[in-house]
Amino acid sequence: MESSRQLESIALAIAPMLATSVSEVWIVAEVHDDWIQRRYDVVCNGKLVEGVEGERTMNRSVNDALSALRRDMLKESQEDWHHCTYVLRSDGIFKMEFDRSRPPSV
Repeated sequence: MESSRQLESIALAIAPMLATSVSEVWIVAEVHDDWIQRRYDVVCNGKLVEGVEGERTMNRSVNDALSALRRDMLKESQEDWHHCTYVLRSDGIFKMEFDRSRPPSV
């Protein structure tokens, strides 16, 4: 599946954010055909810190992978989505959740 390759690309892009005190990196995103809005949150020393800045190359890699993931899933006849959360833990485990109930922003 092409979509699994995109999930791996996201993990590789954000893995450098997993510092000694960071146990999880979250991407909270809204993805459309021609634009993406996303933010990074981290769990640092057990506390959620929202809105952490990402490096420009990381942002581009994440945006490209999220766009490709949505396109690939549509090609695989999966239900469309616009809102998602991707969580990467320091042990390498990740999860991806799609909120298909939220309508897209205009």
